[in-house]
Order: sequence, then C-alpha cells, then structure tokens
Amino acid sequence: MAQITNKGKAWELRNSIWMLWAILTFGALNYISFFYASYKVKRKKWLFAAIIYSIIFILTMVVTEVVPIEHWFYDLTLAAYFIGWIFSIVHVFKIRPEYLLRLEAIVSSGYKEKEIESLKRKISQEYVTTISNEDAQKSITSTTIHKQPKEFEQEAIKENKISPSDIQIVNVNTASEQELAKVPGIGSIFAKKVISVRNQENGFKSFDHFVEILSIKPHLIEKIKPHLNFPESFDHDVVKKSEGRIVDF
Repeated sequence: MAQITNKGKAWELRNSIWMLWAILTFGALNYISFFYASYKVKRKKWLFAAIIYSIIFILTMVVTEVVPIEHWFYDLTLAAYFIGWIFSIVHVFKIRPEYLLRLEAIVSSGYKEKEIESLKRKISQEYVTTISNEDAQKSITSTTIHKQPKEFEQEAIKENKISPSDIQIVNVNTASEQELAKVPGIGSIFAKKVISVRNQENGFKSFDHFVEILSIKPHLIEKIKPHLNFPESFDHDVVKKSEGRIVDF
C-alpha cells in the first residue's frame, strides 16, 4: 500500500489494525471497525455504517435461530450476511486513507493534549469553587457569631432591612415568653424552648452560648442577634421572677 500521510508507513500500519475486525471475523464483528474509526476521528457517517453492520449481524443471528436450515430463506439470509461481510472489507479499505489523514491532523494539532488540559481546568475550577464556597460559608458563620449586637443593628439599618424604630432589644435572661416570641426569627413555639433551656442553664452567659445550646441555624443568627441583650452578670432569681408572679401562701 502506498504511503498516505507524512508519518510514514510504520505509523500508518499501526493505526490500521482496527481494519482486522472487519477482515478476520467473517462479518461477526465488522461493525467494531467502524465504531472505532468513528470514535477516533469523530465521523458520524462511519458511526451510521457501524450501526447498519451490527443490525445485519443481529438479524442474521435471529433468522438462523428461527428459520429451519432447509428453508430457502435461511440460505438467502446467509448469502446476504456473506455479501455484507465482503462489502465491509471493501468499505474499510475505502475509508482508510481518509481515516489516516484525519488522524494525522488530530495528532499534529495537539487535539488530545488540548482536550486533556481543558478537562483538567474544568475539574480544577469545580473543586476550587466548591472549596471557596465552603470557606466562605464558614467565614460568614464565624463572623456572624462573634459580632456584637450594635454591629448587627448598624448593618441591618444600613442595608434597609429594618428601621431604627423597629429594633426592639430585650434581655434574653429576663424577657417573658411573649417578649421573646416577638423577636424576629424566634416566634411563639421557639420562645417556649428558649425559656425552658434558659431555666436549665441558669441563664445564657453570652450570645455564643445562646447559639450553641439552642443549635441556632446560621441564617437565623443575623436575624435574631440585633434584638437580644446579654448582660455580663445576671441573677437566677431574676430569671425565675420573669416567668410569672410568685404567690405566697
């Protein structure tokens, strides 16, 4: 065979081994040659040829299993199968020059290397984005927990989330259930839990303590904190008195 590419005959022979699927398998696996050629150089028309040859093979297997050997249709099917095999051999020799030239162009252009580099960049960006998002969330949560009430108040006003007159600050260690229920992000149901935990803990020592013991979710922290006051010292008796009136008997 004459040389087709600038890569030399040895290179061309190495990259023509795919043709043996059509030549040596008596038509049983000739479609693999066309699937391979289509995949390597991205040619859809060879993919269609592979599908047609595979259908011929499947139909032949089905017919020969169903139709009796002595039937004329059995012989006709085998003849069609044999002709298809011969045609596939001619076909692979016909597409070989185009296949080799296209393969040479792909190799020379560095297509595979570019594809691998593109895949590396895509994967790297996915992981960097994921890590950055996780770090950002941790940073937001950490910053939010350690902010002082005044900072929350100023930020809320600045972002026009609330007006100064709307901010009602209550002492979390002395407030009643009704007062706590009015705090944004708490509500009547959660207020009962706050009161119950406050009694068990003998009052909340700080906002960090409040967040930790009640497992406050990050998106509620910023909403709740501007409205709560945490005095440095408090008396458990005061907490008890805030729950209701004490009646002496």
